[in-house]
Amino acid sequence: MPPIADQFVLIIGGSSGIGFAVAKLCLAEGARVAVASSSRARVDDAVKRLAASAPQARHTPRGYTIDLDSEAVEANLEALLADLTRQGAEPLDHLVTTAGRPDVRPVAEARLTYLQQSAQIPVFVSVLLAKLGARFLREGPATSLILTSGQVAERPMPGYSIFAAYAAAQYGLARNLALDLAPRRVNLVSPGATETELWGEHCDVIRGMAAQRSLLGKPGTPDEVAEAYVYLMKNTDATGSIVSSNAGSTLK
Repeated sequence: MPPIADQFVLIIGGSSGIGFAVAKLCLAEGARVAVASSSRARVDDAVKRLAASAPQARHTPRGYTIDLDSEAVEANLEALLADLTRQGAEPLDHLVTTAGRPDVRPVAEARLTYLQQSAQIPVFVSVLLAKLGARFLREGPATSLILTSGQVAERPMPGYSIFAAYAAAQYGLARNLALDLAPRRVNLVSPGATETELWGEHCDVIRGMAAQRSLLGKPGTPDEVAEAYVYLMKNTDATGSIVSSNAGSTLK
């Protein structure tokens, strides 16, 4: 498949977890990498760790802050993309979002305000990135937008009805955006249980539960899941595709 060396990649949510692993792999592949997240401190730390991970990289990673929770999120995204691409003079080749907010509540506790807030990043931001991507992504099938969903779209879990709706929405969104943004490509990665910093002090318990639910007896790692994103960048024949990486947990 074509290399991504010297291609320009932005990962929103790239300061930690899967997003950071995607940034690290892209940098190792010789891509020009920028990460964006909500915390200046986390972004600065991520840029330092990325540079240390690939000291011989062709390009120096860059970091930006972005507030995805704001009512002004569209303006924030547009400002970020305009700054990053020099008002479109240096277009992106790949735009990836792995951003999320782990505020899962059961239906019994749902209020309209919570529903609006919790849908903003997984649903509304994805739509806005597609809208803006038409201006700031390079033309042609070598270019892609990659969204992120999760295995709850395929395998229900108690208490996750609201987030299952958001996850399933991403499936339909990616497929239809592939039509609307062609010849640019739109794809989606759907990770299962993946051991990231978010597991925190509960990592041993969550790891054990994930191992029981999977066919492989283990959760995924961010580095493993990151390979799916880079595959979708390289495969210029893939659009409207959903790549799952879940240790077979949806089959058990």
